[in-house]
Amino acid sequence: MHTAYIRYKKIMSIHNPRSASAFAPAHITGFFVICEHENPALMGSLGCGVTLRSGVVTSAIASGHDNMPCGIPVVRSVISRLAPLPCSVMSRSDIPIGAGFGASGAYALGTALALNHALQLNLTAGQLTRVAHIAEVKNMTGLGDVVAQSLGGVVIRRTAGASARLNRIYTGERNVFWVVFDKISTKELLEDESTANRVNPVGRDSLRELLKKPTFENFMHQSKRFAVETGLMSDAVSDAVQAVEAAGGMASQAMLGDAVFAVDLPDRRGADDASSTTGTIESVLSEFGSVGRSGIDFGGARLI
Repeated sequence: MHTAYIRYKKIMSIHNPRSASAFAPAHITGFFVICEHENPALMGSLGCGVTLRSGVVTSAIASGHDNMPCGIPVVRSVISRLAPLPCSVMSRSDIPIGAGFGASGAYALGTALALNHALQLNLTAGQLTRVAHIAEVKNMTGLGDVVAQSLGGVVIRRTAGASARLNRIYTGERNVFWVVFDKISTKELLEDESTANRVNPVGRDSLRELLKKPTFENFMHQSKRFAVETGLMSDAVSDAVQAVEAAGGMASQAMLGDAVFAVDLPDRRGADDASSTTGTIESVLSEFGSVGRSGIDFGGARLI
């Protein structure tokens, strides 16, 4: 469990504090294409990923407390953009940090939603998504997580930016499992000028093939293909992927992170075998480390 706490104060005071809480799901990107733009609202990525029921819960309260530092840059960015009144924000996360689970995007989007309600800003969902997306881009912590987290499900990003055109891949209830091996700095990769040249051709091919057959299984297939062909797949993830496939599941690497994510495929064996497939995949992954598990979130970021 990860907790971040910040109090943000301006000259104005408030006598009747209002509070609000919001949930933003984790988002695992399977593959992506970097789309540069001078305008951070238009910069972003194409690609596809899956949102999870695990995520970040953020609470905001309008108050007059003293200033306290926060170690999460995107949270500070969102607060500085949205808060016309003194406020306190606390976030609680049950997802890995720095491992390709869209934690920064979830922090940013949850903060925007909670502040909007607590401070009665009356901004639209689209405006809040834009604020959170810009915070991510400016801090170089992500490019496409926020827009996917705003919708929920298995989300294809067909255009880039805060107002990206999104498609959903239909899928029923599924379990997503993961093992984290190490942290990867998203900022360092995005700052590397060679990254786009390395990933974009493969990412565009993966997107093109997924749009021809927009199924969950093809998403997993294209994700693995992307990880392998870009050279981003680590040896540890590769070993775990092979083990999962031998057990009848599908797996790939969470982007951008040194973590494997895997899914059960009940449609391959029939509904009666779904629970046994789940147990097998979890057991296989346990040989590689501590196993996380979550269902897919279909609701997107929301007040709670």
